[in-house]
Amino acid sequence: MTDRAGGVASRLDADDPEVRRRATQEIAALPAPESCDLLLRALGDADWRVRKEAASVAPRVEPRTAVVFAVARALGERDAVGLRNAAVEALITIGPDAVPGAVDALTRLDADGRKLAVEVLAGAPTLAGIRALVRTLDDPDENVGVAAAEGLGRAHLAGEEARDIARAALEGLLASPHLGVKVAALQSLTSLEVEVPFAKLEAMLTDPILRRPALVAAGGSRAPRAIRALAEATADVLPSVSRDAVVALGRSIEEAWGEDEVLDVAAKTLRVSSAARARLRALASDQADPAARGAAILALGLVRDPDDVSLIADALADDALADRAEATLRLFGSDAVEPLLVAGRTAAPSLRGATLSMLPQLSASSSEPLEAVREALRDPSPDVVAPALKSLAIVGTAADLGHVSLHVASPDPRVATAAQSALVAIATRHPGEARAGASASDPRGEDALAGVLVRGAAASTGAKVDDDARFLASAATHREATVRRAAVEALAHVGGEAAVEAVTLSLADEENVVAHAAIRSLGGLGRADQLASLAASTRDPVRLGVVLRALRDADAERAFAAARPLVRERAPAVAAAAVEVIGSSTVAGRVEALLDAAEHEDQEVVKLALSRLAHARDVRGLVAMTRALEHQNENVRRYAAEILGPASGSEIESILRARLDREPSADVRRAIMEALATRSQGEPPEPSS
Repeated sequence: MTDRAGGVASRLDADDPEVRRRATQEIAALPAPESCDLLLRALGDADWRVRKEAASVAPRVEPRTAVVFAVARALGERDAVGLRNAAVEALITIGPDAVPGAVDALTRLDADGRKLAVEVLAGAPTLAGIRALVRTLDDPDENVGVAAAEGLGRAHLAGEEARDIARAALEGLLASPHLGVKVAALQSLTSLEVEVPFAKLEAMLTDPILRRPALVAAGGSRAPRAIRALAEATADVLPSVSRDAVVALGRSIEEAWGEDEVLDVAAKTLRVSSAARARLRALASDQADPAARGAAILALGLVRDPDDVSLIADALADDALADRAEATLRLFGSDAVEPLLVAGRTAAPSLRGATLSMLPQLSASSSEPLEAVREALRDPSPDVVAPALKSLAIVGTAADLGHVSLHVASPDPRVATAAQSALVAIATRHPGEARAGASASDPRGEDALAGVLVRGAAASTGAKVDDDARFLASAATHREATVRRAAVEALAHVGGEAAVEAVTLSLADEENVVAHAAIRSLGGLGRADQLASLAASTRDPVRLGVVLRALRDADAERAFAAARPLVRERAPAVAAAAVEVIGSSTVAGRVEALLDAAEHEDQEVVKLALSRLAHARDVRGLVAMTRALEHQNENVRRYAAEILGPASGSEIESILRARLDREPSADVRRAIMEALATRSQGEPPEPSS
């Protein structure tokens, strides 16, 4: 044993577990066979922290084959539970290279050892491993067979072929005489997100053990019989069965959304069952169970009882459920308006704001919702005022301009932003009335911001007047940076030499937000020469990025010429801006420039370049992305795997699998497996050359 290995071995015998844990970290740097022997010692340590460290070190210990088979043999150590569990974790961490060792263990270990080997194959899914799990379904020990059936629920991570193999095997198990096997098969089919023919599930609904997993497996089906069965099961006397039926029904409703005949089956079934509706209402109120709550809300939308509107509206305040609640309320249409108005008057500010956002969408023909929104502008809570302003941005009329203007300088940033957006939106729809209302505003006074926003909005529609440039140039020297910025942005819509002169003066503004707005306005004004000079003289990375983007708006070819030398700039902000400008252009040479950027030392610049190459649809970009799988930075490798998943090219799957066999990082391996699963859902077209 080498001196270094001897030192590690000595510290693995120390009384202090922290000393042993740190010694374990050095095992990967030791030569074979000492590294393998010491790894096994650490995996069998009495302290769980040492065992955990050993499992994380295992992928870096060489030679890999010897490590795999040595650790796999530990699965048979019946008297060392800690070692066996740590061996499972180590093999899963090693990943696909561990599959041969786990398959070998299936042929020689006792039932307990085989069950552990099954856990490894499920934890590091590969096509070969999935095939081994299918063979293990016939294991003489039922517990091993059940574990194999459960493991097949991860087959989709090994690719479409593995998923198809698992699906066929699992559907075959539905005829098994063993209840445990059937339950495991149903659960795995659900995990694979495959639709099981309802004919294979229907008979199981009468079995007290199989009923619940069969209902879950039926979730997502658009077959009328399946939907009727799920709707009926929402009234089940067992709360757990009822709850799972509601969630499964929610999946089917989502799949069949817009298919009125199919959804009507569920609606009619639920309407005739008071027990079902009572259960749905209880779950729709259960904030501790968001999955069931969201599904119950969808189901109540099919019933369309106006008494449920306030219950559904409560979910508008929950970001995770707001989309479902909005979609459901649209089913009610104008019938939901009055209940929403009633609910909104007594609700908490955040919920009242959410209901206000919905009102204009439900009844365009009625003035009552619009009046309620207008009334909300007088509420003291920003949670109410901001949503009301957002609604007025959509449905507000010229009559709302004055009331909206009162909020553009609100001290609450949410309200101010919403008011400014609403004022611009309404002024764009009604430029004449908006301009008339703002004609008396003072460009240096308290009401300057509203006047600036209105003039800019009107000018963007082509409704410009001679006085616009003078007014906005004066506002560009206002004491408030918010006004100066808005004025500079509005000048880009006005155009003309006077506008250019005022914007140019604002380049020296002491506030970056104003100076950067001036740069962007020069792009909108088409001042390519001026921006090219700025690009050549600017040294601040952030400002240079703004200049390059503005130059792109003024002259794409000159922007490319200015950005091309900067893709390898050491400052990441500069290089990233250059990549962004080049990636959004169609100028010849952009792919070569992006390939150059993909060699940058900063990982974020590399990832941005890879992202742009993925959209370039060029085979050279594909080569760069596959090369990035070998990058020294783990984050870059993971990102490369993520973008290769949906990328086109029939050879990508083999590239990903080849890297999967050699990848030491568990996070990157997970990303590769997810990419392979993504590809299994549909092969995109080949890239052009």
